[in-house]
Amino acid sequence: MVVLQPMEKFLVVLKGLGFFLLLSALLFIAQWQLAENNVVVLNYKIHILIFFITLISLVTILVVFALEKKNIIGFIFLGFVVFKIFAIGYIAVFQKDFELNIIPYFVIYWIYLLIEVVFVLKLVKKQD
Repeated sequence: MVVLQPMEKFLVVLKGLGFFLLLSALLFIAQWQLAENNVVVLNYKIHILIFFITLISLVTILVVFALEKKNIIGFIFLGFVVFKIFAIGYIAVFQKDFELNIIPYFVIYWIYLLIEVVFVLKLVKKQD
């Protein structure tokens, strides 16, 4: 079992957040380019909501990782995934724009979910 020092944990947290922010910026640029080329025009508010829920989830998971509470990382991940899917469901009911472009919004959701899953797997492997 590899024991990570506090500075190593801090670097893992910073790398994780930096990588997430880079991927998110690429997703926003892709959405902007699709809108500029009139391929598909999506509401940025929905993308921003998914981004912030994922950001809060990852920050919470990374803080728990830094505090060495590996037993609850999975529960936190599951809770945020359920919260995020209910938030998307709520938006789907009340936003007309969402109904018109449901597939692209769920593609954004699945990309952010994939990022979360990869981070949680890497963190759990680092703590084992």
